[in-house]
Amino acid sequence: MHRTRLPAAVLVTGLLAMAALATGCAQSKVPTDAQVTLTGQITRPDGAPAGNLRLALTRVPDLGELAFQGIPVAVTLGTACLADNPPPLCKLLQQATTDGQGTFAIHMNGSDVQGSFGTATTFDLAAQLPRSGSEVDGPSVRAGFEIQRTDVTVPTLRFWHPDHVTVGGDARTTTLDWAPITDVNDYTAHFSVNGQEIWSDQAAATMDSRAFEDANGVVHISAAASADGPDTTFKLFYTSQGVGFRGRAGAPESRGKPCVAEQQPCQLTDGSFDHPLPESAWAYVDLGGPQPVGTVFARANQAGSLTVETSDDARNWTTRATGDGQFAKITLPVGITARYVRVHGAAGSRITGLTQLSVWP
Repeated sequence: MHRTRLPAAVLVTGLLAMAALATGCAQSKVPTDAQVTLTGQITRPDGAPAGNLRLALTRVPDLGELAFQGIPVAVTLGTACLADNPPPLCKLLQQATTDGQGTFAIHMNGSDVQGSFGTATTFDLAAQLPRSGSEVDGPSVRAGFEIQRTDVTVPTLRFWHPDHVTVGGDARTTTLDWAPITDVNDYTAHFSVNGQEIWSDQAAATMDSRAFEDANGVVHISAAASADGPDTTFKLFYTSQGVGFRGRAGAPESRGKPCVAEQQPCQLTDGSFDHPLPESAWAYVDLGGPQPVGTVFARANQAGSLTVETSDDARNWTTRATGDGQFAKITLPVGITARYVRVHGAAGSRITGLTQLSVWP
């Protein structure tokens, strides 16, 4: 079966990890010596059983593991953990296969569902259909939840395979169109290159083409829902098949220009998205001389909020704008020119995981 590693936001695992950090201090209700059984069913878009389909159950690291075992927050779980050789970040608990009726049963020990100091743990259950036709990869479905009892039944997971996902447009505007799910209004668009997400935002009919530069990659559309269960809430994520796209805006004026993060050279302007910046207080781009600065795109910053500053000497800085979100488009006031453009975490926070810093006139 063909499988393509999907990016972090497609899997929404970054959000799941953050939820685990926020709520993972609850004590586990499951005795360590108990036998735990997880059951459920997976169906195809038409409701037919998804038989003989591989699924992966992964565990999100908790605060104790992060602090004392040095395990990083997982950002590449979900369908990536379905691979024959899952990446090291997968805290893979089990892989399983559905039977002819699309049902599954996973058996664990009570100790498997506890984190550090006996806390409850957040889990991620994912499955993916094979691609068909011109698709880059097939649709996927996921559930996030805690296990707080010895018998847990996951709500039926039904794949969403819209009859079309299309992307087009020009150098200014990118157009999206897809067949929606009944009674769902909120969608997220995910653009990735070689398995690394380069942009994610609320899906709309039109988007700013500069967010995608000259990249050649894959776009997915996702939707989220929730379902209450005994002793837990299931967070459900439905992701469409992946289709190819090519960015039409070209390269930003910052492409290939020097970049510095806390006095060290960085790779935030090389057009690649596979070497995230380690934690840093700030990073700046040297445009080589005074240039018009209109919009800054900051990609994959886990800290969220950012402040943009400009300077002509890299010593005296003027605050210009702020932005929020892991993927942030920050628009500066009209008429600004500068040689240096710097971002730093708002309210004293530090930049984490930034992959590219793109400056446009």
